[in-house]
Amino acid sequence: MFKKLEYYKPDMDKTMKKLKKMYNDALIHKGGNVTFRALPPSDYEFYNVFNLTKYNYESDLEKYAIELCELLEESYALRKSIDDNMIPIISPMLGIGDYSAFVTGDIDFRKDTSWSKPSIENIEDWKQLPELGMSKWYKKFLQICEIMLKITAKSGIPFMRGFFSPLDLAGALRGEAIYYDFYDSPDKLHELLNFCADATIKFAEDIYSIANKYLNNSKYGMFYCDGVINMSEDIACMISAKSYREFCKPHTQKVIDHFGVGHMHTHSRSMYLVKEICNLNNVANLWLPTDPNAPRPIEHLEDLIEDANGVCLAIDCASFNEIEQNIDTLKMGNFSITLQTENISESIKLTEKFKKMI
Repeated sequence: MFKKLEYYKPDMDKTMKKLKKMYNDALIHKGGNVTFRALPPSDYEFYNVFNLTKYNYESDLEKYAIELCELLEESYALRKSIDDNMIPIISPMLGIGDYSAFVTGDIDFRKDTSWSKPSIENIEDWKQLPELGMSKWYKKFLQICEIMLKITAKSGIPFMRGFFSPLDLAGALRGEAIYYDFYDSPDKLHELLNFCADATIKFAEDIYSIANKYLNNSKYGMFYCDGVINMSEDIACMISAKSYREFCKPHTQKVIDHFGVGHMHTHSRSMYLVKEICNLNNVANLWLPTDPNAPRPIEHLEDLIEDANGVCLAIDCASFNEIEQNIDTLKMGNFSITLQTENISESIKLTEKFKKMI
């Protein structure tokens, strides 16, 4: 099904060299790297085609994996002439529900996403959960990863999996009650967050072990797994910077420290978190998408450069003109800029135009 990685990314070595330099510079708080990602419709339209509700997850795991891989392959083949910073990846797509169901509970599938229901009624109920690794979805997710890797491993395409931060995982397990826990049970909340950090570490280790089984001899297959953890900090958007430092920082840092380097994610509605997350040790990248009716990162570059302290910020913009107007400022930090385009042809044109600016 899949051809070699270099078919989809002909100048892969050059792209990887640039990304490695940017992330290495970020870790030593050195700026000066700006890369570009074009986003044509073919990069995301398959999400509208792939229907999560059509599969029986007791018997259709292989069918699910094959059909998802077919859509990924088609998408990557369509954009192979775009010489931007995008690297093809293999990753399961089950919606957001599986990000916590690996601990306990089930997944409520919808056509293009999924949800989980809170399963810890009292804050100490996590102590009564079955041993981590015994839940239905822990085992199923590992099965899905292995099936996809069997299909794709010979291509050498990197495998990637994102995870909830400890707070995001605790929020999914506790529901809205967690916002009371900050005040009513702070010590018990720390215990829950520590459990969530340990659970994330174990789950990620098990996933990475499967990836390494199939990709350990590939050139770039383990790029997003070897010494790296990708985590979201979405629930943190609803708390203060002070609360983040007190409750989130030690547990998120624990996970990063275990793996080595953190690639993080939060939202532009909480721009104050950029400083907090980028002040964690060994964070190389922070994906900061623009939220509706929220500040636009491209309009706050000088503040973001100061707050990021060299960490690469992956942000979006509305037009190529915004890149042109801000290129000198962008070069003061480390940025990956994404621009939605109308088609492949425009993506190629703007990518080539960007190269001449750097």
